[in-house]
Amino acid sequence: MLIKKWAGKNYFVALFILLGIAALLVISVFVLTAFIPDPLGLNPVDYEMTSVSEFEPWTFEANGLKVNFPDGGIIATLNETGNSRSYLLVGSGIYEPDSRIPDNEKPGGIFIMVEDFYFEEIRGTNIFIPVEDVNTMNMLSAFTEKQIGVPPVWSETIPLLFHAHEGLFHYYFITTEGNPILPPHTQYTLWQLYGTFIIYIIFILITLLLITIFSLDHRYSRYWFHLGKTPPGIFSLLLIPLSLLLIILFTILTKLMGWNEMYSSAGYAIVIVLLIVLAGKGRIDYLDLGLRRDRFKHGYFMAIFTSILIIAAVRGLPQGICTDNIYAFLHLPVIFIVFGLPRELVWRGFIQAVISRQLNPTKGLIVMIILAAIARTVVIAITAPWMLTYPYTYLELAVLVPGLAAILGYLYLRTENILACALLHSLILWLPGIILY
Repeated sequence: MLIKKWAGKNYFVALFILLGIAALLVISVFVLTAFIPDPLGLNPVDYEMTSVSEFEPWTFEANGLKVNFPDGGIIATLNETGNSRSYLLVGSGIYEPDSRIPDNEKPGGIFIMVEDFYFEEIRGTNIFIPVEDVNTMNMLSAFTEKQIGVPPVWSETIPLLFHAHEGLFHYYFITTEGNPILPPHTQYTLWQLYGTFIIYIIFILITLLLITIFSLDHRYSRYWFHLGKTPPGIFSLLLIPLSLLLIILFTILTKLMGWNEMYSSAGYAIVIVLLIVLAGKGRIDYLDLGLRRDRFKHGYFMAIFTSILIIAAVRGLPQGICTDNIYAFLHLPVIFIVFGLPRELVWRGFIQAVISRQLNPTKGLIVMIILAAIARTVVIAITAPWMLTYPYTYLELAVLVPGLAAILGYLYLRTENILACALLHSLILWLPGIILY
């Protein structure tokens, strides 16, 4: 509205203003990334045991961590990435500070991620002797499968890792059975943390600006104006918290029970069926869930362009497309039907639409964004409460989740086509799996 006021009815002036703002934001991103190492995060890594060795009595100190293995122990290399490595140290040791170890837990080792050069310093003259004992190898293999390593954030969308780049990056203790004792300790600087937050906020603003540019001549349809003059009934409003409860419940159950991620969509399916049944009985009015025939042709180019922009911003420029597995290309319609469409029908087609009718489109968008962030926070607090002590979790909760909700909700406002939103949602989930970096 402010842009339109400045530009009057001249779309060229509005376009010039928006492009100027976008250019300034892009420049600010380049400036920040020049001073912050890996501000956008790294791709998740797979932890696989590559070597196992015994070591003699060993004492080392690194970044405030003191470890003493008076009887020696076993070291397993789990991952090598660039100039850093991840190790699993197993043995009867003395660990300081021990404030991170619960009173009812007896530590049996430690997982550490450390810079190669720094590791050679703390290793000193300690000799490593390769292990060939089958029982020891099997034990370490079982321990390896239990490790979380550096915890990813936004794991259900585009998983991202964040860690420091000097010295000991990350560590946590493990039990005698090899289970992680959480939360972990992660080394980071406030400049790195805040810089990452700022950069992602800027990327979200750039994306919203580009959607605005591509839909500069947008006008709300007569149908939308009609809905704005017919507030929803109290019954429709009460269905919003009930819908959120079902969505959160099935998401939590899926995680706690270790079910396939597809089961989390059962909550959305139940909500959609419930809404259709109630609408058929006349308890809900104007339930279209964003599926209107006259709007089906709108927004697909913006959805494709926006998905590519988001993936490029988070993962960087791709080196190619994985063509080895043709079935990966068949996953897109499955993701669309199982994840993208049901989520958009509920979040944008129902929740955002009902709140927009009660308040207005802008306030409806804002409230929907807040509800999405709250829902994700509840899921993490119940399924992985230790993640709330990990600083980058708040990047997901305060920026990434509400940011994606804002982009999807804004695209819905500009297109009034839920299928375009579902396509964008599906592409964001699908593209990281076929792009090579």
